[in-house]
Amino acid sequence: VSQSRYTLSKDGVAIVDTEYYWQPIETCPKSAKVQLLSIHGVAVYGEYHGKDNFWTHWAPLPKKRKENK
Repeated sequence: VSQSRYTLSKDGVAIVDTEYYWQPIETCPKSAKVQLLSIHGVAVYGEYHGKDNFWTHWAPLPKKRKENK
């Protein structure tokens, strides 16, 4: 984990990507599965429909790399 873009959070409970940030909810694509961040700081997978003030930020889903076979 050391010497990379990942680090242990200050409270020591999570690994954080230092180059990856939540995006403003205003830029979220509508009706597609994304990660959503609530006003309480809870992250979930879901769809944003643009009519709810409960979500403050969003992030795209991670992608798996193709495996060499």
